[in-house]
Amino acid sequence: MKTLPINGKTKISTLIKANPLVIDTLADFNPHFRKLKNPVLRNLLTSRVNIFEACRIGGCDPEDFMAKMSSLGFEIENSIHFAQTGIVQSDSTNSAAGLKVLELDVRPLLAEGNDPLKAILAELKAMKTDECLKVINTFEPIPLISLLKKQGFNSWTQQEGPGLVNTFFLRSSGNAVPTQTPVLAAEKVISAVDFDQKANAFRPERLHTIDVRDLEMPQPMIRILEELQVLKKDEALFVYHKKLPVYLLPELADRGYTYYTEDSSDGKLNMLIYKV
Repeated sequence: MKTLPINGKTKISTLIKANPLVIDTLADFNPHFRKLKNPVLRNLLTSRVNIFEACRIGGCDPEDFMAKMSSLGFEIENSIHFAQTGIVQSDSTNSAAGLKVLELDVRPLLAEGNDPLKAILAELKAMKTDECLKVINTFEPIPLISLLKKQGFNSWTQQEGPGLVNTFFLRSSGNAVPTQTPVLAAEKVISAVDFDQKANAFRPERLHTIDVRDLEMPQPMIRILEELQVLKKDEALFVYHKKLPVYLLPELADRGYTYYTEDSSDGKLNMLIYKV
């Protein structure tokens, strides 16, 4: 492998591209990084997270992280980069130092089957520059983190215990929260007749079907992205879903997919996804 100089701002995707052994090395180094073995989550996160951010999310020492990378042959640039970033461990007391922490517990909303996105965006919109938002959940909300990353929000997670995860969101300088969820405006709802016509345009052997209605978040999004990874350009994916997957929509746009939805007879949602 050609020696690659790296520092705290190096993207995780750059490390993996240079040496695929990074995946197993990081998975063994910190349990939080085991999700890198999932190709969908790996593609979803690594291009947006650098070494500093990964260490903060995983709650690990950047010097230890760099030692692992050095063992793989990477050239570590001057360690002064660590001090200049002011990176801290995944600890709300330190990471939110000097900020007022607002709390939003979304567990009751999820238990009722409601999507907490609107409530989270409302809190973020009202959040002042000297505040950060702490979202209390039962899992790490990877789709939400990805969505808000595009809106210019920094984030870190803190595992409190089994089934209890705190995710902190901090507004970047000059960032403003949209008054409505951007992806909702892009929803493509069509009539049952038009939906069937578009689905029937694909021969049966070219139309793949999955049912994610009984999966808990964030598994529906992960399952759909896994299926799309093997979907050919002349094929389509038919999804039985319980609601519009708002976190998925910007990921579809990024990957060049179009989609249409129709309300199903059982009060849920059908979705057709294919390459533009």
